[in-house]
Amino acid sequence: MTLQSSSSLIATTILFLAPMVYAGEPDKLPTEAARGADAPPAAAAASPSTTTLDQPATCNLLSDRDGWLDFSRFKSDHAFDRFIGPITNPVLSKDPRSLTEARLLFIQNEIDPKDALGGGDFQVYAMQLRLALSDRLTFIADKDGIANIQPKNLPGHTGFLNLAAGLKYDLIRDVEDQFLLAGGLMYEPQTGEGEVFQNQGDGLFTVFLSAGKEIDCYNHVLGTLGYEFPVDRSQNSSFIYTSLHIDRQMFGWLYPLAELNWYHWLSSGDRGLPPSLGEGDGLLNLGTSGVAGNDLVTAAVGLKARLNTATELGTAWEFPISNRHDLINNRLTVELIFRY
Repeated sequence: MTLQSSSSLIATTILFLAPMVYAGEPDKLPTEAARGADAPPAAAAASPSTTTLDQPATCNLLSDRDGWLDFSRFKSDHAFDRFIGPITNPVLSKDPRSLTEARLLFIQNEIDPKDALGGGDFQVYAMQLRLALSDRLTFIADKDGIANIQPKNLPGHTGFLNLAAGLKYDLIRDVEDQFLLAGGLMYEPQTGEGEVFQNQGDGLFTVFLSAGKEIDCYNHVLGTLGYEFPVDRSQNSSFIYTSLHIDRQMFGWLYPLAELNWYHWLSSGDRGLPPSLGEGDGLLNLGTSGVAGNDLVTAAVGLKARLNTATELGTAWEFPISNRHDLINNRLTVELIFRY
């Protein structure tokens, strides 16, 4: 079985298996009554004992200003449990929540046949790690893994991607209005292998803002705005990017979603790579010449399932909607999340 046929099988399995594997009650979110005797009698009488993800009593969780949602060390912030994170642009698009989780990723990318590489494809196998240091501060390790690149005009290679890690902090954490605003910094040293277009230059920095808002109980909007720039501008390109995610919670555990990603290159590398090669995105930064001023816009549709309180499974199909395609003709991303 080829890698491309394997990825198609994975996508089909995800779409049909998710509804069947879900079992158990939806996650339950605490209400004011959880405070027991400390709550005012009128408030306790008016509030149900629990609020389920599929049938919330109100659109808002109650404020934790009195400390009843105490944070346990290294435990995810569960005051925003009806949210889900973005799928596409997996390295640079950020979930604003403070989470402790392992996120397994599989990416199947078909290269545009008009690209200088002549088409072909590449696969990525990776695991992202996040560690909640508090209900606001998170350590993120969002890039690692192995890439298998098979272009038509060049020999195929398999090798390690660069590592990237940093910190994310919630500047605004509004539980009552279900709104988050986070800022962060990530550094990517050149630790990967040149055979898969890594390990050139002196590293990359990414600064970003990420926000999330719940609307009318079941709808969620998340967005990330960021800037990636190299230490050695001759070896890598710099760009700004925006990622937008919207979803609708159904049946308490199923989330149809749509996403949009925009990349605008501010400066080009100077490694002698022709402009016809195009640039990468959050996965690859090639340092291609002549890409300053270019734009790449991709759209995606997908589905995510919350299998239980600690496990999520999702997939998204991504495709370019701009005139430029660069290395993306289409891309399948599959994720499996284990969360604490």
